[in-house]
Amino acid sequence: MKQLIVIADMEGASGIFEHNRDALLHEELFPDKLLWREYGRNCITSDVLAVCFAANDFGIDEILLYDMHFAGCTESNIIVEKLPANVNFFDTPSRCFLWSRIRGQAIINPFGIITVGQHARNGDDNAYFSHTIHTPPLERFIINNLSIAEIGMTVMCFNGTPYVANIGCAASHREAIELSPNVSCISVKDKLNKWEPSPKEAYPLIYNGVLEALKAIDNKTAYEHTGICSCSLSLSEGYKFSAPDSFPWKGGFTEREAFLQAPDIEIALMPA
Repeated sequence: MKQLIVIADMEGASGIFEHNRDALLHEELFPDKLLWREYGRNCITSDVLAVCFAANDFGIDEILLYDMHFAGCTESNIIVEKLPANVNFFDTPSRCFLWSRIRGQAIINPFGIITVGQHARNGDDNAYFSHTIHTPPLERFIINNLSIAEIGMTVMCFNGTPYVANIGCAASHREAIELSPNVSCISVKDKLNKWEPSPKEAYPLIYNGVLEALKAIDNKTAYEHTGICSCSLSLSEGYKFSAPDSFPWKGGFTEREAFLQAPDIEIALMPA
C-alpha cells in the first residue's frame, strides 16, 4: 500500500500575509476574530486539497493527515468535509504534538512525507510569521546540530521516510533542504520578492509540483538518524529556566539554555 504522510501548518499557507494575519487565529482561542473561519480555513484547505488530488492522481492509496496549527484546539483548521475519501486524520487529543503516537499510527514504511503550509524558523530572513515551535519562549531547538522548527519535528518524527515536498513560505525551504537536500520546494508566497498569489493562483503550482515530486520519488531522500541524539533548547531574551531538583536525562541547564542527550529521535522530540 502506498501511504502518504501529509503534515499541515497554516502560517505558510497561500493567501495569508501580514495585512490579514488574523486569518491565522483559531476561533477557539480568539472568539472575537472572524477571519479564521471566514477566510483562513479556506486558504489552507485549498493548499491541502491540491496536495491530495495530485497524490490521488499519482496513485497514492491512503493519505494520513496531521493538522498541527494551533495544536490543542479541537476543531481542525482544514475543512474536513472537502477532503477526498481516502484521507484519514492522525488521532491525537485536541491535535496535540504527541509524536510517538503520530508515528505509531502510520505504517512502518510510508511512501513519503509532504509538509504543507509551512513557515520558517525563528530568525530566518524574509519569512512570514517565523517561529521555532513556541516563540517565545523558545528561541531555538537543535537536534544533532540541526536547528529545527515544525518542519524538522515532522521530518525527524518520520525518520527514514522519503521527504517528497515542502510547500509554503519561500523562506521555509532552508530548513527543509537542510533535512533532506533532494526535497521539492514549492513556494506559495515570497516576502523577499513581494510575491503574494491567491490560493486560486497557488493551487496549480502546488498540484503540478507535488505530482512531479511524486514521479521523482526514486530521487527523494530521507532524514536518517539512529542512536543517541544531542539536543539543546535556547530561550528568548527575558525568559529563563528554573532547573528542576531532579533531571532524569543526561544533560544540564544554564539560565537560558538546556542541553540533553536522548536515546533516540522519538524521545528527543518530547520537549517540543
